[in-house]
Amino acid sequence: MAFKLRITGAAIGAMIAGCAGFGVAQAQDSNVTLRLSHNLPTNNALHYGVMEPWAKAVSEASGDSIKIDIYPAQQLGAAKDHYNMARDGIVDIAFYLVGIEPGRFPIVSGAEIPFLVSDNDKGSRALYEWYSSYMDTEMPDVKVCAMFYDGGGSIHSRKKVEVPEDLQGMKIRSPNKMAAELYRLAGGAPIQMSANDAAEAVERGVVDAVSFPWKLTTSLGTDRVLKYHMDAKLYSLATALLINKSSYDALSDKQKAAIDQNCGADASEHMPRAWTEYEDEGREILKNKEGHEIVSLSPEHLELWKAMSANVRAAWEKEVAATGADGAKIFDELKSKLDSYNASY
Repeated sequence: MAFKLRITGAAIGAMIAGCAGFGVAQAQDSNVTLRLSHNLPTNNALHYGVMEPWAKAVSEASGDSIKIDIYPAQQLGAAKDHYNMARDGIVDIAFYLVGIEPGRFPIVSGAEIPFLVSDNDKGSRALYEWYSSYMDTEMPDVKVCAMFYDGGGSIHSRKKVEVPEDLQGMKIRSPNKMAAELYRLAGGAPIQMSANDAAEAVERGVVDAVSFPWKLTTSLGTDRVLKYHMDAKLYSLATALLINKSSYDALSDKQKAAIDQNCGADASEHMPRAWTEYEDEGREILKNKEGHEIVSLSPEHLELWKAMSANVRAAWEKEVAATGADGAKIFDELKSKLDSYNASY
């Protein structure tokens, strides 16, 4: 019996030591590697000026227990699939263009109505704060970390475009459903295609104009053909950084806090700044390029465009009403939020 007691005592001692060791291990978070996917190349400011600094900030806030591997240029899936990729756990984090699947997220698509946003950074804060009331209903499958506008874009064309009637009969590449509706109302023939396909179409003479951000116009070479550039932020694409819910839930409290402090309204305002500056550089390049004309809009011409955009808004409100929501009320909330940050057109 004494022998058995000695064995039991040793076992108890080992158990106590093991428990003590377990407590020490729990004090330090396990290392986690998360996969982040986006659609643009590494030489675009979204990659080096937005995604890379964000990933670094999360890692530092976690005490380096979180590592984020970034997969650019649609390596893991097409841009239009990124919501599903985040939802289904194909990636842990995805950058998503909220208007890329027309009709899927009707409420947030209202944030892309033309001639709406004048300041990308403050507008991005307004976008996140406004959509916070709707994201759990419209995007319940994912954690919406941040939302922000791209650098904004305009019309780059073979002939001068100053008023809506100038688009009559022109084939124009549209970046989203809202811009396409504007061009259709103006008498143009909008075509939705990827930026790379649009650049090729310009070279082949298939389209007469494109809706592009400024820097994209030069980086894809469409400025070799398109010499006129409307000096207006006609549209801004709304985007979202989405996190797979299971990936987030599996993190420790400290790691979740590291994510959370780099999400929300503050992050939404700060994240796109490098992207905005990047696109603004493109405007300066074209402004100083021989043979190119930056087309300024007079106040009267701008009002013509905004009046036509009001018709786009009316069509959107009907679409939203079909879901049972009050489109006019929802848009007024967005506009009020933009106004509060002096970010409205």
